[in-house]
Amino acid sequence: MADIAIWMRSFAAVTDAGSFSAAATRLGSSQSTLSKHVAALEAHLKTRLFNRTTRSLTLTTDGARFYEKAMSALDTIEAAEASVGLEGEAEGILRITAPLTLAESRLIGMLTRFMAENPRIEIDFTASDHALNLVADNLDLAVRVGQLADSRLIARRIGVARRIAVASPAYLDRMGRPQSPADLAQHRCIVYSLLGSGARWAFQEGTSVEIQGSFRADSPHLVRAAAMEGLGIAVNARWLFEDAIAKGQLQQVLPDHEPVRMPIHIVLPPGRYVPARTRSLIDFLSREFAQDSLLAPEQP
Repeated sequence: MADIAIWMRSFAAVTDAGSFSAAATRLGSSQSTLSKHVAALEAHLKTRLFNRTTRSLTLTTDGARFYEKAMSALDTIEAAEASVGLEGEAEGILRITAPLTLAESRLIGMLTRFMAENPRIEIDFTASDHALNLVADNLDLAVRVGQLADSRLIARRIGVARRIAVASPAYLDRMGRPQSPADLAQHRCIVYSLLGSGARWAFQEGTSVEIQGSFRADSPHLVRAAAMEGLGIAVNARWLFEDAIAKGQLQQVLPDHEPVRMPIHIVLPPGRYVPARTRSLIDFLSREFAQDSLLAPEQP
């Protein structure tokens, strides 16, 4: 059984890395050793796990099915080792996803510091403003902004997105500056279509207003670009607009009326042991968010 665990680790490493050579480099092993382990595992299982060509290495149907079960088994082994003090230094690949603008403005810096403290951890990052399926996309962790829709997921709230309303100087010169949220009904507004509330903007003071406009986008980058072009007033996370405000391309409007803040969670796939590398990142990001004035969680 000990040999099977070794074969499974080699198989998982090759799958994760996408090739025998990359897996060998990551593990400090040799391609021939990994090849022997995978061959032994295939012989034991009496099935082929990989489709091999000169240009690619992909899982077979049996390989994909076995990979999911193998990862669960390896997680169980790691949990058992950790329970008796054999865990050691966090290492391995962390597959994470987060919104692109949050990644650009904050997470990349945080991850750079995290990797400096944990040199044996590698990051495989998928930037997406859509909520990816953590299980189907083989992700270890997601940072999500907004209310969570899937109650099966394991979530830890680590911060909030503080939002602002902005517009270009040209738009404000042309259309005037709103003085209260109610005034937004008379303005052209840019709708971020992934926001659950759609064309209704809510504010911390408890008011909300139905807004209207002729431009909608599912990308914060496009929302920002549209605002800079003078298409209307936009509301989104403050970090999205920081640079444009500093350069005078956008101005904050309604500074005394803060849009409702959005929770930020770390989300994990359901039903799996959380390995040391993932726990290390969760704790690290929690500390980093707490120290950032735009991200820190609200005090009870």
